[in-house]
Amino acid sequence: MVKRENLLIIAGIFWLIAGANVAAIGVQALLGVPQDHWFLMFGFMAVVFVGFAFMFRRVARKHAARILAHPADRVCVVHTFDAKGYLIIAVMMGGGIALRAFNLVPATFIGSFYPGLGTALALTGIGLLVSRFCGCVPGSQARRSGC
Repeated sequence: MVKRENLLIIAGIFWLIAGANVAAIGVQALLGVPQDHWFLMFGFMAVVFVGFAFMFRRVARKHAARILAHPADRVCVVHTFDAKGYLIIAVMMGGGIALRAFNLVPATFIGSFYPGLGTALALTGIGLLVSRFCGCVPGSQARRSGC
């Protein structure tokens, strides 16, 4: 059992580590692609990052609000994510592993998609960690007013 607010630390660390791993896989794939493709790949990477960063911001805000609204002061670590969150984690991890294991997409895709996705995941994790220590929900009005 941990303090409810500390679930934000667990979630933040989870997102940060997952993001760093995904980005590292992408960078490794990027290094195996001829450099003449990199310009387009970096453009796609930026689009992927922006798209996922906006989506994850919304998800993190709901996630943090759910954690902070839990009625008990001390909760089981399992409550870090809800059932939908665990399902999404399983599908995304399973899908990513399958894409690479069965070579379903080229290295140029992995090298441009994964770094953008991983960076967005990692920054979301950092946002959750910051929200724990400033006592506010990521993207909320309280955060914009100086939290």
